[in-house]
Amino acid sequence: MAFLFFGTIGAAQAVDPREESRFGSNPGNLRMFSYIPERLASPAALVIVLHGCKQTAPAFARDAGWLALADDAKVALLLPEQKGLPGYFHDVYALPWLVASWGANNQNGCFNWFQPEDNMRDKGEALSIRQMVETMVGRYSLDRSRIFIAGFSAGGAMTAVMLAAYPELFAGGAIVSGVSYRCAATVFEALRCMNPGVDHSPAEWRRKVPDADDGGARFPPVSIWQGGADRRVVPENQRELVEQWMAVHGIADRPGRTESRGTMTRTIYADLAGAVRVESVLVQGLEHAFPIETGGAVSCGQAGDFVIASGICAAREIGRFWGIVR
Repeated sequence: MAFLFFGTIGAAQAVDPREESRFGSNPGNLRMFSYIPERLASPAALVIVLHGCKQTAPAFARDAGWLALADDAKVALLLPEQKGLPGYFHDVYALPWLVASWGANNQNGCFNWFQPEDNMRDKGEALSIRQMVETMVGRYSLDRSRIFIAGFSAGGAMTAVMLAAYPELFAGGAIVSGVSYRCAATVFEALRCMNPGVDHSPAEWRRKVPDADDGGARFPPVSIWQGGADRRVVPENQRELVEQWMAVHGIADRPGRTESRGTMTRTIYADLAGAVRVESVLVQGLEHAFPIETGGAVSCGQAGDFVIASGICAAREIGRFWGIVR
């Protein structure tokens, strides 16, 4: 998983993400954006990036350093976007008919990771994202064996949905400030999962993931990130996510190896063959935000909505975990 970056991460992008059309039946009513760097590798890996509430897909990809990573690693980006209400309606109760009248799915622009009609295989938003993946692979001749997915906040919870619903599709995942798969089935349950959190045993979490008990699916390695000062999605969620994915991988009883650097503490969990299947990364002092690093020769991204300069480039660290750059 060693890597080398050439040039400065965080340089201005020459081309912005573009909106794509004609990507299937789109039962989840999502928008699709893509970013294809110059001199795309052949065949190139695909990275799917899922934004959080009150964010847009292109802005989050730029601010969080994903566009810069795509330029350096020569990988394609798929950027699904939720349809929400305008910002002045955020956090103010809106009647369902008002949300629907705007053609939106969620008032605050959050992926509906908790709704059964959107978080199951071949249903709703999950199926829309799956259709986008197929469109990207065919349209840009991408490497089907190197498809990765990462998300922040509601996008992190939706990343857990995709990894659980379509495990055979992905070579790796990263959940940043997210929530365990099928922690909730309603808005009120979702809020309880986020804070104060829901405690289940590893076996209970495993039973929520299709095919996890019978070994019928291949589950990819996953990196799980959390801010230590996050009060919106509290750190207990990282513990539950780690328990869920260790149980899914059948390594619930395996001790981890911990290493620290500055405010970042990483714990690595491997299987009997020594392959890393789960890692957890805790960033001390980080509130509910995606961490970036600005300044210097290896900066990445820029401060934005729920994107904070913390001296850690999460996009680059995740790319290293996946092994998508040399």
